[in-house]
Amino acid sequence: ISYAGSPRLYEEQPVRVLVTIFEKLIPISGGGTPRISNLVKAFVARGHEVYVASSIAVSREEAIDRYGCAHWLPIQGVNRLGRWKMPKYMVAFPFNILRVTNYARRLKPDLIVSHNSIAGYSALLAKGFHPQTLALLDLTDLLFEYLEDYPSRWLGAILSVGRKMERTAISDSDKIITISQAMKGIACRFGARPQDIDVVPDGVDTNIFKKINGDDLRQKYTRGADHVLIFHGVIDPQDHPELLVEAARLVVERCPKTAFWMVGGGTAVPYLKERVARYGLDDHFHFSGWVPQEEVPRYISASDLGLVILPDVLSARGRVTLKEFEYWACGVPSILPRLPALEEVMEEGEEGLFYTPGDHRDLADKVCSLLTNDVRRKELGTRGLQKVREKFEWRSLAERFVRLCEGYLESKTT
Repeated sequence: ISYAGSPRLYEEQPVRVLVTIFEKLIPISGGGTPRISNLVKAFVARGHEVYVASSIAVSREEAIDRYGCAHWLPIQGVNRLGRWKMPKYMVAFPFNILRVTNYARRLKPDLIVSHNSIAGYSALLAKGFHPQTLALLDLTDLLFEYLEDYPSRWLGAILSVGRKMERTAISDSDKIITISQAMKGIACRFGARPQDIDVVPDGVDTNIFKKINGDDLRQKYTRGADHVLIFHGVIDPQDHPELLVEAARLVVERCPKTAFWMVGGGTAVPYLKERVARYGLDDHFHFSGWVPQEEVPRYISASDLGLVILPDVLSARGRVTLKEFEYWACGVPSILPRLPALEEVMEEGEEGLFYTPGDHRDLADKVCSLLTNDVRRKELGTRGLQKVREKFEWRSLAERFVRLCEGYLESKTT
């Protein structure tokens, strides 16, 4: 996205902004990185003096050149698709918290924008050295609630400490911008004041995610299939992706020439492959492994339906995934779990259908209802594309976010 046309309001006295995310920002690694990438660009375009702390896979100089920011603090990164990512996260988090805190102590920014709670905790520590700094938490997920269901006993010893840090970041941040009214309600339960919370949803860059011919992928991976369903992103056990495999057994009984693409990697992939083999579904599934962001639209465009799989747990009730926006931007309808935050972005039967979370039979029924109705399926995809263009373009969402931040700072100084 180019923000070159945005008015530059703070050229004479730019606001010093530190943006932090404990994920790999270059290249875009999923999760919160598309959101933060667009926020950094929007802050720069508005004339602010922007500093970034994140993991990167390029040199600091190249990162600065790409984004036009003033400086970049590279921090410890963890491969989100790696088998041992959770132990590595637990080692990297304390190091990154201390490093970002020390960086902010020296920088003395007017504003720290922290993506999610662990980065937000470092902003609160930094305020101890420079109380004038406004600490803004960009809250899109609840990390330690999400980890509650992670299949590892040793992690339980860390969860209680992490939960306290997470709730402190939520309750003590000066301002919060979150992705849904549902997540706003959760933040209030954790001690945040409703008047200190605004909502800016996630979105999609339609310059990247758009209809692109992917017939070659379809020929290569699913020759002879009448329909292709796609699930893309990090495939982790906490999201219960096995629901898709259970539903697939029922779908292929009714629609035998259906293929399922699992586009992405994650710790649940080996288990899912075993389950697919056990059910004799190998010919219906393709596991792509990690795919660069610029290639994902081709996979989506070659598909007929996009799936989102989430369980009905606290961390999922407030989340708005990027998947549905990316599906819609490519003209592909989606089937989503009926969860509060997702009900805020989609109406039943408008851009897709809802299924009951955890119910593989209901998921299979909704899938088959659209696979057997080409006209309706295409209508839903067209409406999804229209909705994305009207409400979920990153450019307008990022600018809204930055203007909110400017308003907070102006109110603070008056």
